[in-house]
This record gives sequence, C-alpha cells and structure tokens, in this order.
Amino acid sequence: MTPVDGLGTGASPRSESFRSTWVTSLSCLICIGIFVGLASMEDINSWDRLSQFGYLPATSIWDGKYWALITSAFVHMALWHLAFNVYWLWSLGSRLERSIGSTLFLIFFLSSAFVSSAFQMAVSDSTGIGASGVVYSIFGFMWLTRDRYRLFADVLSPKTILIFLVWLFVCLATTIAKVWEVGNAAHFSGLIFGSCVGIAFVLRSYRPLAIAASGFMLASSVAFCFWCPWSVTWLSTRAYSAHASGRYLEAIENYTLIIQRAPQNAWAFQNRSYAYQALGEEQKARSDIETARKLDPSIEDSE
Repeated sequence: MTPVDGLGTGASPRSESFRSTWVTSLSCLICIGIFVGLASMEDINSWDRLSQFGYLPATSIWDGKYWALITSAFVHMALWHLAFNVYWLWSLGSRLERSIGSTLFLIFFLSSAFVSSAFQMAVSDSTGIGASGVVYSIFGFMWLTRDRYRLFADVLSPKTILIFLVWLFVCLATTIAKVWEVGNAAHFSGLIFGSCVGIAFVLRSYRPLAIAASGFMLASSVAFCFWCPWSVTWLSTRAYSAHASGRYLEAIENYTLIIQRAPQNAWAFQNRSYAYQALGEEQKARSDIETARKLDPSIEDSE
C-alpha cells in the first residue's frame, strides 16, 4: 500500500486499531467529572463556583489567568451539552488519536481549545463553555483528510458531515435571531483551525499555506490575551488596573474609549469622575458624576 503524503499516516490498519487513546479517554473523563462535581454543588451559576472548575470570566483571563482558555473547554453545565460533546469527542477524537498518535493529538487538542476559546472571547467577551470548539476542530481535520486516513471512513459518513455543517449554521442563525446564544466564534474558528492543520498533514502542495494559516490563528489567539481594543470588557479591565495603580491619565483615556463605544455605561462615567477628581479637575469630575447618576440613580445613594 502506498504511504500517504503526510505525518503519521503510514501505519497499518492493525497497528492503528491498537494504538492508545488515553488523551481522548482522559478528556472525556475530565468533562464528565467536572459536570458531576458542578451538579453536586450549590450556586453553580456563580463565577466563584465556576472558577473552581476552570471556567473564568474574560476579565480574569485578561488579568493573567490564560490557562482558563483551555480549561473552559472541559466545563459543561447542561446534560445534553455534555452528552453531545463527549459522544463526538470519543467517536471522532479516538480515531484521530489512533491515526496521528497520542502526542500529536494532545498538542492538537490543547491548541484547538486555546484557539477556539480565544476567538470566542475576542468576539463575545467570554470564552464560551464546553468542548464544542474542540469537537469542530477535530471534525475539520478529519473532514478534509478523510480520504487519507483509514479510520475516518466508518465515522465520517455524508450524513455525519451534513449534521455538523447544518448544526454550525443553525447555531449561527439562532444567535443572530437572539433565540439562543451559542459560541459561534468557537465553532467556526475551531473548524478553520482544524481544517488548516489537517491540510498541513496530508497535502504537500498546500502545506506552507496551511501552516501559515494555522500559525496565524495561534498567534492571533495569543494576541487576544493582551490586546482586544474593540472590547468594552477589555478596556474596562485596563482602565480599572490603571486607575487602581494611580495612572489616572491612562485610566481616563480608557474610560473615554469605553464611553465612546457604550455611551450608557454609568460605571465608566463614575470612575472617570474619580480619576478627574484625583487630578484636581473638579469641573470635569462633577460633570461626569452627574451624567453617571442620570444613567444610574442608585449611584447617588452610594456616594
């Protein structure tokens, strides 16, 4: 049999069938364990509780807890969501792991979680929750390489491919219609990233372009950890940090950017007034606090 033009594709069907799937098995067990742990506790919707299991708000990630971009992929709060993701993680992931080996699959899995969560955070100020981005990344890899790997044929039928693609756009439509909020950026970025990595594995003529594309997505994901100026939440994090450190001019600059993007943000007006006051600009401080109180009358009671 002619070896495939790619990495890890020259193994015999028998050797592939007996390869370890410890990464897939462990990831599924972690997802199930976290779900059971959350279900056994109270206040599972609070950030304090969710943070204990690896799902953190974007503000914490921008403060340096970057590992949460990966751990959030293991957290599920609904049984149907867990069942869906674990089923496809095992059905698809185990075959991909057997085909490329556990070490490469582990790197691919963690990279997919990081990329899909980072892109979702950049778009929505939240990493999203669950392994759907990773599942779509695995699907993307297998979809474009299904003719090159022997173990993919029995699971990636035309019906399965159609299910994944239809579900991708159904989720997008429900989000646009404001019927149901879904992590579409995680789905699409996962699909694109996995497809690029798959192409890099098997198509020599497109390998440089695929490597460049997947590298760009990884680099962008890293950049989103430090730079996301279109996000009000990111600007708020920077403004608060500068304010708390006494860098009042920097804080005012960021509060002003927030107000430009969200003119009804009473918090930004209130805190900008405090920054102006710290600089001795009483008139500007008074104007801002008056605007803040008009937007949120409860602020006056806290003064």
